[in-house]
Amino acid sequence: MENEILALSGSLAESAGSITELQYALDTFYFLVCGALVMWMAAGFAMLESGLVRAKNTTEILTKNVTLYAIACIMYFVCGYAIMYDGEWFLSGITSDGFTGVAEDAATYAPAADFFFQVVFVATAMSIVSGAVAERMKLWAFLAFAVVMT
Repeated sequence: MENEILALSGSLAESAGSITELQYALDTFYFLVCGALVMWMAAGFAMLESGLVRAKNTTEILTKNVTLYAIACIMYFVCGYAIMYDGEWFLSGITSDGFTGVAEDAATYAPAADFFFQVVFVATAMSIVSGAVAERMKLWAFLAFAVVMT
């Protein structure tokens, strides 16, 4: 009887480990899929904006949307991550091994997947502003504003 209990507790420990691995994989996958769906919103905003402006400004609108996405990613990487997740001002929590110190339950998902998920929302917020100022701002002035906002 005692051997059966020990064998059962051993199999429970193994299944708990596999459940933790499955939770890690599913949570990371969910972050990446949802982030990719939000990333598609940037394409939708770009198409909406280019459809609402005159034909001569379409190229500038599309350039602005692609560039602001790049700026949002860089600025979030440089200082936004540190502001969002308690740390130093510049490049906090980013090591050669990846991202650290993101949350109490960071072991349940990949921190880099969380970074991607957060950065697409930063870029989406800037895309909304981009639509509001379409044909009303010069490209360089808008990109400077994007650096400050993100």
